[in-house]
Amino acid sequence: MLVVLALLAVGCGDDDDGESAGGGGGTEELTPVTVGIIPIGGLAPFYYGLEQGYFEDEGLDVSTEIGFGGAEFVPSVLSGEYQFAVGEYLSLMLARQNGVELQVVSNLTNGAETPDRGTDALLVAPDSGIDSVDDLAGKTIAVNGLQGMGEVGLGAILEKQGLDPAGVSFVEVGFPEMNAAVAAGDVDVAWNVEPFITLGEQEGLINLLDPLYETEPSLPVGLVFGSQEWLEENPEVANAFYRALQRSLEAASDEEAMREAIAANTETPPDLAAEVALDNWQPEIDRAKLVILGQLATRYGILDEEPNLDELIWTAE
Repeated sequence: MLVVLALLAVGCGDDDDGESAGGGGGTEELTPVTVGIIPIGGLAPFYYGLEQGYFEDEGLDVSTEIGFGGAEFVPSVLSGEYQFAVGEYLSLMLARQNGVELQVVSNLTNGAETPDRGTDALLVAPDSGIDSVDDLAGKTIAVNGLQGMGEVGLGAILEKQGLDPAGVSFVEVGFPEMNAAVAAGDVDVAWNVEPFITLGEQEGLINLLDPLYETEPSLPVGLVFGSQEWLEENPEVANAFYRALQRSLEAASDEEAMREAIAANTETPPDLAAEVALDNWQPEIDRAKLVILGQLATRYGILDEEPNLDELIWTAE
């Protein structure tokens, strides 16, 4: 991930052609911005904001590039190919620890506040013999990325039950492929997300529990990040993007609109989009919960020390 950062002159206010970001409207040219995404339901407010023109209102022409996950996007963000990308907090904490100067631009999603509203699940085959947390000892668990929430969340859950967190192993598998891996017996358990939870349940997989809720209710998970240097060099574009994204997240209370955005942007059939659990979208960053996450990550060996949140989080103007 440690690549040389190429400086981008994006949306500078003193460009000769008069381009700018943050004003919206008028005849000014839009500033191009590229965002690395993964096609999951948790990005519904972002999709909605694009469709409603919130980013154009801020003078931005946003394009997206689909990838596997946050770690994959890091080189593109550092090189300036992407200005922003979606990721999760633990990955960014680990990147900062390793000297990669990325920053959180905005929160996206938190884990469930109540056990019946989860969008994360541990899925197992119906004949797996896994009926509770006690049965996870010695099992292989599919996660979307190694050295992430899988190790931390499962570590906390197992330890609560008096089990050894080192007694499970993790395999990196993409969310869309996890259910098939469980069904084929390639892994014992999948930590999956919507809409693949509902799809898995329809295919006969068993939802054991919501691991995020069991780790810590409403734990911050999803975010948008950027390169610290790019953010410092391009504050007008960064703030314009932030304002549009916050506006998008504020619209997340419209559940019907979010389900429509999921169906339109994630290849989720409308009938399935009408059934999936919706994310706990939160525009504000909960620093108190991030302290808990940092403590857990340090406890289970993902981080060497608790992160400096002032360095991790970019501050909008």
